[in-house]
Amino acid sequence: MKRQSQHLRSLGMQRGNKFLLPLHNISLRRLFWSGAVLYLLIVGVLVNHLSVLPSSSLNNVHISIDNTLHELAADNKHKEGASACLLVNDENPRLPEWIAYHYHTLPLRSLTVAVDPSSRSSPLDILRRWNDTGLMEMQLWNDDDYLHELAANGAKKKRIEVTPDVHGHRIRQNHFINKCMLDFKRRNKQWVLLIDVDEYITFNRIDDNNPEPDFPVEKAPDGIPTLMDWTWYSSDGVIEGWIDTLPSPTKVETGSLVSQMQIQPGGVVTDSTGVSYHLRDDRAFRDLDALDQPPEPMPTLKYVRVTDGKLCGEIFNDVYNENGDGSWVCLTVDWEAPENEQKKTNIFHGGYVVEDLQQRKYFWEKEQALWPKRLAVEDAKEARERLPRVDERKTIIDVVKEESNRHGYETMGPCIMMPRLRYGSFEVQPDAATVVATGEIDPKDFVTLRYRWHGAKGVYAYGKTMIDVSQIPTEELQVEAENVHAPLNHYCARQEPYYSPQYATSLFRVNHYLDSFEAYTYRNDVRVELRQSVDRYNTLAKEGNHSMDTEGSHWLQEFVQDMGSENAKMLLAGVGSFPRFSGVSRRRDEGDEG
Repeated sequence: MKRQSQHLRSLGMQRGNKFLLPLHNISLRRLFWSGAVLYLLIVGVLVNHLSVLPSSSLNNVHISIDNTLHELAADNKHKEGASACLLVNDENPRLPEWIAYHYHTLPLRSLTVAVDPSSRSSPLDILRRWNDTGLMEMQLWNDDDYLHELAANGAKKKRIEVTPDVHGHRIRQNHFINKCMLDFKRRNKQWVLLIDVDEYITFNRIDDNNPEPDFPVEKAPDGIPTLMDWTWYSSDGVIEGWIDTLPSPTKVETGSLVSQMQIQPGGVVTDSTGVSYHLRDDRAFRDLDALDQPPEPMPTLKYVRVTDGKLCGEIFNDVYNENGDGSWVCLTVDWEAPENEQKKTNIFHGGYVVEDLQQRKYFWEKEQALWPKRLAVEDAKEARERLPRVDERKTIIDVVKEESNRHGYETMGPCIMMPRLRYGSFEVQPDAATVVATGEIDPKDFVTLRYRWHGAKGVYAYGKTMIDVSQIPTEELQVEAENVHAPLNHYCARQEPYYSPQYATSLFRVNHYLDSFEAYTYRNDVRVELRQSVDRYNTLAKEGNHSMDTEGSHWLQEFVQDMGSENAKMLLAGVGSFPRFSGVSRRRDEGDEG
């Protein structure tokens, strides 16, 4: 104790004023670094422990809120809005546009953002602008907010470890998605949008000036064979399936397809040899005779997955091995056996009896009973024809409500799956009206206005979702999501090919922007090798330059009009600007942007 007191005195620190250090006992360099460390600690606490962003808890610098924003905020409280979950990594250049666009078109009113630990920047200032206006509720999360298991009562259990690789990134995504939706459910929110910051939801209007996939047909046209249990092999450009011939089905493989736009259940494709095939809607066909209950007492499998060729799931009423209800088991199944013939297709969704190698019977629960009912083709066509033009000022939620009232809620929710459409690197000049209306805000800084050339419709795999969390049981959100494309296995239809819903019958779509090479390589994520590849960028750019969107968008003009020029400039500050990070170099060859 004596030595400690002497040490304190040697630093000029007495018990009564131990935090006061005399300047003559410390160098200016040490003082500088002490202050720098303290500053970083304070910023770290703010970034990592922010909940709903109360401006008074951040710092003493606030934006000036005028009457226009006050009136808008007050009006928003009486209108229904949507929520969204975003996992970001160095997304500050694009985040202002993403928030403003979805505030205007969705309308977005609550947003939770999680920052990947490898991100070199924080979106704190961008979120604070919106939070201070009262227009939106913002949350900023770190790993501690969602990377943990939950008990049945919602209490946090052990921490979930995530590896710094692509597999770890997927785990991080899956846990964030469900924990974010669970939080919105507890806050009595309804629709939650699950897309990335380079993706924008929009109406999937029929464009007569732009090639569209045909609407699917139930029966093959005369003279065209029907392919059953078909699988699309994108790397080879062919489809493999079965033709119903006597005395038994014949397995066939198409030649290289002339166009991928018609690869959809109910579509008609033509290969390079001139042969056409009708692609049976295998899911609808299976649903016709799928059973709601087992035909006789036998174990039931729920939450089923096919892993490494085995049938895995939670088992109930296990009379064979006496596993407890809810135990996870994996069965070895002979997929070629006649009893398992239906599983020749990878879109089998339950409602059938399967046998293991010991000929023991199991009932695979019918999961599609919880999926939203699909609109009939004619109803979907009429609904797409009713979709509003860009200047009608109807929101996504407006249309969801209107179509739900028209066709019944079950046709829209609780999981709306949306196809994606890739936009490439060809730039267009903004029209004169947009330039005039936006004033000092440069439309060329916005991907939604700068890029209007896109890929072929209906060929982009892996859709995205918007989910009504008010209709999802809490226990479904307390576990890891299935994947980012169909998070809730029993509520989001696992459609083929590759989790992508039919483009022709979808009311909404998600535009996915490749952006410039500078933007493409800006993130510091685990896919850095792919994101630094010029060849990969040029390949994606080529795929996204098939045809041009002729309708355009007025959202920025309307946003500036609603907010006022100065408010819009404040909320959109920094958009399209890609500052270099200290000590970071990025390869960029001439002509990289395609």
